[in-house]
Amino acid sequence: MRIAQRTTAGKIVTTHAAFLANVSRHFVSLEIEPMIEAVGRSSLGVLGDVCAVDRLSGGLPTRILEVRTTPDAWLEAPTELASTARGEIRLDGDRSRLSVPIGMRKDRFGVLSFAKYDGVAHSAADLALAQELGDRMSLAIRNAREHMSMAAALGDRERLISIAAHELRNPLCSVRFCLQTLERSGGALAPQAVRMLEIMARGERKISRLIDDLLDLGRIRSGQMDLDLSSFDLCDVIRDVGSLMEAQTAETGSTLNMELSGPVVGRWDRARLDQVVSNLLANAVKYGEGRPVVIRAGTDPQRSLGWLAVTDQGLGIEPDLRETIFEPFKRGTMVGQRDGLGLGLFIVRGIVEQLGGAVRVDSRLGSGATFLVELPLQIAH
Repeated sequence: MRIAQRTTAGKIVTTHAAFLANVSRHFVSLEIEPMIEAVGRSSLGVLGDVCAVDRLSGGLPTRILEVRTTPDAWLEAPTELASTARGEIRLDGDRSRLSVPIGMRKDRFGVLSFAKYDGVAHSAADLALAQELGDRMSLAIRNAREHMSMAAALGDRERLISIAAHELRNPLCSVRFCLQTLERSGGALAPQAVRMLEIMARGERKISRLIDDLLDLGRIRSGQMDLDLSSFDLCDVIRDVGSLMEAQTAETGSTLNMELSGPVVGRWDRARLDQVVSNLLANAVKYGEGRPVVIRAGTDPQRSLGWLAVTDQGLGIEPDLRETIFEPFKRGTMVGQRDGLGLGLFIVRGIVEQLGGAVRVDSRLGSGATFLVELPLQIAH
């Protein structure tokens, strides 16, 4: 008799363990009510013929879930069950009802209940299983709420950044107009005024770039970056950008060398690839310690790819930073000595991925870094 009891108990433990392992996949959901429904339906037949979840939220308790295997299976009203503070089993003839709280004290969400009609009362093992289920459900609900709270906070921040960037554009346009007017009358200005005008123009261009970066941050994160596709040679873009950046490169004592195996013709967004090349070169010049910067480009016909690589000979990037540098507001080594928002590489990755490509970095400390961009010659639709 004892052997039979042990065998039965062992089967129950195995069955309950398998059930928990199976139902746990639902707890990763970040949507509370679909998660609760999936768990409730999975529990039918294991803990009862009917399952309900009653929600405690200020006023009268609310039933947010009731599922059953048979039409006549029922559970008491939410007002009778929602006050359950600890696990309990109640018998009513052939009917057995089991209820456990979901969460405790301040984290109390509500009550999970089951009823069955097979004439066998719920066991202590059933109660323990239901309590474990309630605890896991409570943790999943708390995680989902924290995620929603963080997402809302991030959403508010993104909206604030976007609004601020848009609002800054209007006064900046006025500043630019005034500067251009003064520049046209530069011959009538004193040398010191001309110098101050140059400083103000440089500051205006820098602020304009920061505003564009902030707007692109919102576009990339919201998936609303539009592409204007056309066929062109990537090498032409590289030459144009390199020419415009000659002065910036010279200021650091660096030189820009091009090794272009062109033409590299693809169907991309020219303005956005101009931005990719500009950001990668600016990054290389900034962190290149005044040493030569090399940009190379070519095609990989077998993979139908175009590629470009930008190499500097600076300090390099620590291994644990090689992924985080592509995140917004992050930078590589010697952060305290660099200005900017740390959005350049994030924008590069966002544009490249929108074009169906990929970007990666290869670097060793003390040996500089190479950023490699690969782009399909035609974007798949």
